[in-house]
Amino acid sequence: MTVGPITDAWYHGMESTFGGLRVTPSAASTGRATGAFTATDLGGVRVFGISGTPQHLTLSAGAVRRSATESVKVCAVHRGQCVIEQAGREVVVRPGQFAVYDTSVPYRLSWQGAWECDVMTAPPSALGVAPAALSEAGARAWPTATGAGAMLLQFMGTCLSMPQPGAAVRDHLASAAASLLAGAVLNDVGPVADDAEDLFRRQVEAYVGRSLQQPELGPAEVAAAHHVSVRTIQRLFAGTGKGLSGLIRQRRLEAVRRDLAEPRLAHLTIAEVAARWCLHDAQWLAKAFKAEFDVSPSEFRRSAGRLS
Repeated sequence: MTVGPITDAWYHGMESTFGGLRVTPSAASTGRATGAFTATDLGGVRVFGISGTPQHLTLSAGAVRRSATESVKVCAVHRGQCVIEQAGREVVVRPGQFAVYDTSVPYRLSWQGAWECDVMTAPPSALGVAPAALSEAGARAWPTATGAGAMLLQFMGTCLSMPQPGAAVRDHLASAAASLLAGAVLNDVGPVADDAEDLFRRQVEAYVGRSLQQPELGPAEVAAAHHVSVRTIQRLFAGTGKGLSGLIRQRRLEAVRRDLAEPRLAHLTIAEVAARWCLHDAQWLAKAFKAEFDVSPSEFRRSAGRLS
């Protein structure tokens, strides 16, 4: 568990940690907005315990464009009250409730009074939830006293109270976090029109997102994990334009890009970052990264460093 910046460093800490999140004091604040946070890193999933004074936290359209990461965010309120504004709607979140929102869309959080919350971020690809279901989930606050919401809250609290887990444990905890979040969202969200093949494809894509650090990940391993034939998996992704192997490569490149933008990993070389995601060929990485993102890995890292 790491401890974040306090008072004057709060502004920079929130901006650098949450992809350009801007802090402004609210009308109820008697001075500069302040706060503190703790964080537990589970790889693709991160959990935070955050508290602060009255303030607004805003992710602008410009910050969204500059960000290298898209995440589903969960905010579970323990103290105070938060109003989340996103996509033309407002959701009021009170103690004993959580809300879901999307970092690929601009938003503003308005905190009234002294506040405390737990926050979890997870890549949408790891959830296996239809975008329409996530959008519906973001339209209201959800209880944390009962059901899947209570399990999710307990999980976040436990992650924050435990020592920083090792790499092998992180993978399992990240998978559990994504499953709990998906369960909390889908538990009460109405059914979304879908056919069985699309649902199965999303489940496989979510599995891929949780398993990118497994060297053996590929069509054969995915087929075995889902108790189907390799031919079935190949046919499932035949119409996507890239196939399952292409999807795995793309997701690993996206993970490398996310890590290259992470200040806490600045001490690692590009090769070491890529190796975290089972990419060991430097020449292939440079060519594939340039083709996918129109910039080289080193150029992207320099650019991300200037924006942080």
